[in-house]
Amino acid sequence: MRWHINTLARRLRTYVERSENLKPESARLLEEALIRGEFERGEASRITGLPERTARRIFNDVIACGLLSSDAPKGPVSLRFPAEALEILFPRLFPET
Repeated sequence: MRWHINTLARRLRTYVERSENLKPESARLLEEALIRGEFERGEASRITGLPERTARRIFNDVIACGLLSSDAPKGPVSLRFPAEALEILFPRLFPET
């Protein structure tokens, strides 16, 4: 089976749509991290197209869900895959027992 970056981007959008804690603009942050590998925290407003304060709240929600993280407290963030997101992002990754 061929795997494409577009497939994971679509699954990230699906995860955001199904989440009760994430706003739709969260998907833009996740896709940016997927495409670029990482981005600076201060870019959230540009990426989402929202005012700084609103973008920061959405960014913090994505961080709280564990989908973005950083190796340093103020460093660039990159995509992460928390256990609760694996079934949507990588279906059939683990066989059912």
